[in-house]
Amino acid sequence: MTSPWSLAGARQPLPASDRETSGALRALEHEILERVATGRPLAEVMELLCRRVEAIDPGVICSVLAVDRLGRLRHLAGPSLPEHYRAAIDGLATGPSAGSCGTSAFLGQPVVVSDIAVDPLWADYRDLALPVGLRACWSSPIKSSTGRVIGTFALYRRTPGGPEPIDREIVASCLHHCAIAIEHEEARRRISELAFRDALTGLSNRTCFQAEAEQALRIVADGHGGVAIHYIDLDDFKIVNDTLGHRVGDQLLGEAARRLLACVGSGETVARLGGDEFAIIQSAVAGRKDVEALAARIVAAFGAPFDIEENRVRVGASIGIAMAPDDGCDLVAILRKADLALYEAKGQGRGCARFFTPEIDAALQRRRVLEHDLRTATEARAFELRFQPIVDLGRGNTVAVEALLRWQHPVRGSVSPAEFIAVAEDTGLIEEIGEWVLHEACRAAIAWRPEVKVSVNLSWRQFRRGGLMADIMGALERTGLPPERLELEITESVFLSNSAAVGETLRDLRRMGVGIVLDDFGTGYSSLSYLRTFPFSKIKIDRSFIADLVFRPDCAAIVRAVIALARDLGIRTTAEGVETEEQLDLLREEGCIEGQGYLFGRPMTAADVTTLFGLASQQPVARAFAANDGPRLALGGARAS
Repeated sequence: MTSPWSLAGARQPLPASDRETSGALRALEHEILERVATGRPLAEVMELLCRRVEAIDPGVICSVLAVDRLGRLRHLAGPSLPEHYRAAIDGLATGPSAGSCGTSAFLGQPVVVSDIAVDPLWADYRDLALPVGLRACWSSPIKSSTGRVIGTFALYRRTPGGPEPIDREIVASCLHHCAIAIEHEEARRRISELAFRDALTGLSNRTCFQAEAEQALRIVADGHGGVAIHYIDLDDFKIVNDTLGHRVGDQLLGEAARRLLACVGSGETVARLGGDEFAIIQSAVAGRKDVEALAARIVAAFGAPFDIEENRVRVGASIGIAMAPDDGCDLVAILRKADLALYEAKGQGRGCARFFTPEIDAALQRRRVLEHDLRTATEARAFELRFQPIVDLGRGNTVAVEALLRWQHPVRGSVSPAEFIAVAEDTGLIEEIGEWVLHEACRAAIAWRPEVKVSVNLSWRQFRRGGLMADIMGALERTGLPPERLELEITESVFLSNSAAVGETLRDLRRMGVGIVLDDFGTGYSSLSYLRTFPFSKIKIDRSFIADLVFRPDCAAIVRAVIALARDLGIRTTAEGVETEEQLDLLREEGCIEGQGYLFGRPMTAADVTTLFGLASQQPVARAFAANDGPRLALGGARAS
């Protein structure tokens, strides 16, 4: 019959004849504590305890089980139990009718089963116990210092019956030893997890990754096999974090970890290095095709969206790869090369994998030199502005000029904005440069005829900084330029981080009278929704459509549709890159309002603009600009013009 019985209750004085047993238990206690203190494995300590108990009381079979975080029994020790029996109970769920041990762990109190053959608690398990001669089982819960059940201590007998006084003494003594040993193991495991596991994803952390990578590289250095290091960065993760919050971002990282694990084999290590950066150690690599295959699986795995808290999130994966022994066997060098390859993958459009090459290293060195020189130029304000006219196609007069940034390097000469603007944005220097451009453009424009506006490009970085309104108002106040004479050109990239805040800034600027121009229209994904949401005064049709306007019907159809759409919305249109009379005629026929390009004039200095405006009564301004022989490349702010 089943009966809860306080096997672990207060110790009763033993008869004189049992003092030998008590002494043996005290010696066992010292032995167990010594083994725990010296860091012996938990299974070894529990195995010793069981054998000592069986030696003290030869009529019992001793068993110790742990309870895992899912509430399942896990075998720790039971040296006298048959192997197949131990395997059968490992992983069983605790519950109200789960044998002696499973029920004890579930109830948190001792359970005595005097006859397994008839007790209902063993209805589902007696076919395991009876064939191996187990007839009685008394089990008590092992509890942590906080009262949580962390295991069970059980004594079996091969004959039906209840516990003897010696059994009571054994249980009372051993429960305490078991609790100390199991808690010590849990604490050691937690410390190990903190040292070598990423708390958020459960993956190996940077410390573990470096240790395993060093070991793998040592094997390669000894002439055995090959290793590939994959550096992985999630594309657009920051946007998800900023727009949907850190909770969604954390869940996304967890899902990303699971997808990476699904891509690798059993011999490969996946680690989270921090933030949205991951790494994989691919060992026993036979050749480049093996590495390419893994990288392709990763890129494909991140092609599908993530569904997180009713949000459908899309982030790709960019991968940089370095291989040993081809790229060396030194960990620091390998990691650096994988990082360089990742940078190349990001620059090639993201969502792809790139292997390290010496050319990548050389390109980075050139970029670092360029970044250093750009910082020096920014501090010294060693830039110039050039201005290109924007012409009213109906009347032929200049209505605005666009300010274009130029950098004359003291050694390299003229540096293309297509090269240095990207560096300025990546480093954040564009914020300081942009403020200077804004002020200088307004200062130059104040000397021109009052009907001519000046157009200035803004970077997404300037919006993110938060002080843009103060910069604009400061430039207008210091120069005395009316807000109605300033136009600000932006691209869709400014909306990617915080479109609500950007929209509020744009509306404030429009209320001041500043014009807002959507640049490079037609080359992004969401231009139409932006036109509906934000207060644009003008859109610029991208030069890629104007270049083939005369020869390709599809380009003509797109330009025609954009002009008609803008007209219906009450927004002015400017065609960029107008270079021929044929293009001009077609644009006039379709009703485009403004044009910009070499047909009307090349970029020139502010002084030249002032001089040409002074000649306005002698000749049409547009043709006067066209006569100027300025630089042919017209790239401004953060864009091509």
